[in-house]
Amino acid sequence: MVKVNINNGKRVLEIKEGEKLIDILSAHGIHLPSACGSKGNCGLCKIKVIKPEISFTESEIERLSKDERNEAFHLSCQISLQQEINIEIPEEYLTSQEYTAKLTSRRLLTSDIIELTLELISPASISFNPGQYILFKVPPIGDRKAFMRPFSIASSSADTSFIQLNIRRNPEGICTSWIFDELKQGQVVNFSGPRGNFYMRNTERPMLFIAGGSGMAPVRSILKTMYHFRINRKAIFFFGALNHTDLFYLDEMERLQKEMSNFKFIPALSNEPEGSTWQGERGLIPEVAERYLVGDVSEYEAYLCGKPAMIQSCISILSTKNIPSERTYFDLFNVAKLPK
Repeated sequence: MVKVNINNGKRVLEIKEGEKLIDILSAHGIHLPSACGSKGNCGLCKIKVIKPEISFTESEIERLSKDERNEAFHLSCQISLQQEINIEIPEEYLTSQEYTAKLTSRRLLTSDIIELTLELISPASISFNPGQYILFKVPPIGDRKAFMRPFSIASSSADTSFIQLNIRRNPEGICTSWIFDELKQGQVVNFSGPRGNFYMRNTERPMLFIAGGSGMAPVRSILKTMYHFRINRKAIFFFGALNHTDLFYLDEMERLQKEMSNFKFIPALSNEPEGSTWQGERGLIPEVAERYLVGDVSEYEAYLCGKPAMIQSCISILSTKNIPSERTYFDLFNVAKLPK
């Protein structure tokens, strides 16, 4: 037997030699995100190895940056345990629960984004910070193992008996293909959570949201929670899409804007045909936000949700607006940031 020491003794597991670390953690209720059947292709199941020093596999060299490798990050699916190991993982992986739920509604929001409503069975309720995500479990099919995929919660934290998800189809993704093509209304599913450091902070500062596509989900969760609890903080939400057919929840956002006196919603299209009936903003959403953010906005908290390139562009812009990095929150593709 060998030991797995997690986060400086927060959990200590004793396991048989030769098993993959990701499978060991999962067997003990610690589910790291994974979407490739433990083949090392998705790069999601990162952990930090404190000791011993371990050689990198070809998959890790391809998926991990040089800086990550220098800091001893590894993919847990690539580690086969032969000796005691000390690792660090995001703290929230040690505190989340396992849930069983029933899919009570599925509806297309756009041609490639679907809304799922999951009614909780066991436990019967969930508590989460608006903005956090869950790990959705895709069952084994054929010779493919079950795996977990992170999706942000899109519903209010005041709604504890169900959660909603906004999921964009990835044409090359196993998980989203299964959700779009095989998952049926009424089916029982499993997930773990909540997780993530992207959530509404308990302050009175004004808030700036910038998101695109299914990045709408965590921002919607925050806004619906604010509305329910009558939180009247100043908030502005820049939402980017390619064209008008990629917009969704517009009526809902307009209603929130009318009923929340300090909230403003600004959608923008980056690829809308000239001459269309669209009367709103045009351009990439970071550029639109930059045009609007005039004067002193240094007191804002910034919440970013979208593709890495969008987030990097936003970070550069926000730094010129004197919004400090410690008040800029994001989860790339809703995957928890690992400890440094």
